Amino acid sequence: MKKTPKSDPFFAFANLDNDEMQLATGALLIAQSEYPELDIEACLHELDKMADTVRERIQGTTLPEQHIAALNRYLFEEKGFTGNIDNYYALGNNFLNVVLKNKTGIPITLGVVYIEVGRRAGLPLVGVNFPSHFLVKYRREHLDILLDVFESGMFMDDERLRERLQANFGEDVPLERNMLAEATDKEILARILRNLTRAYTLLEQYDKALTAAERITWLLPKVTGDYRTLGYLYYKNHAYGESITAFETYLQLAGKTPDTAAVEQNIQHLHKLLSRLN
Repeated sequence: MKKTPKSDPFFAFANLDNDEMQLATGALLIAQSEYPELDIEACLHELDKMADTVRERIQGTTLPEQHIAALNRYLFEEKGFTGNIDNYYALGNNFLNVVLKNKTGIPITLGVVYIEVGRRAGLPLVGVNFPSHFLVKYRREHLDILLDVFESGMFMDDERLRERLQANFGEDVPLERNMLAEATDKEILARILRNLTRAYTLLEQYDKALTAAERITWLLPKVTGDYRTLGYLYYKNHAYGESITAFETYLQLAGKTPDTAAVEQNIQHLHKLLSRLN
């Protein structure tokens, strides 16, 4: 039986303010859906222990470059965290507990490890929702430092950012400053959930895809496109009334778009399905 929102522990978490929530806790609550016996506190304790080591090593240092070098050396050289190049699209790469255990992951989950260990050690780290490749930013007063944790914390200047865009899209995509905007923790968690929504849909596990899609709208209730995906997944789960509501919310938020007519047709089709069932 599917949980109602209030019975899903992620619902209460998603409704916290950004400054009240902890990124790692959210990522582990997401993972707990796949791993019901997951000990969230044990994973958080592991992050705390790693942060204690980093904090000791950066005592007495003041330069951001020194802090980054110490964190990179510890996580990537000593602990052995690395990008999962061989099995990039494996489902487990999206789950923080699996990444902590296997020491491999994709940019966003390695980014969560990096950010959470660094923050606990007192470093000013935030995420960056760069297109198709999550990055981490070390905030500093005059010039922020961008890092690619999938490449062992490599510094990312404009040339490397353009190369990454070329590699991701196979064509010249102009580098725009809005691509480097800071991501809130809610936006980071939503990005993980979008990965899972796509992965579960490809696996035709529509119930799990629906759970992930619903959680996105709890985190970011005003982001338009997620409601279209949600409407489709409600339909695949035979929840036709909920599908209509999601599609109508999409139209309300999006206004007139190229797919407006198609979505309106979907709604009409769903009303017919409901009338037959009733």
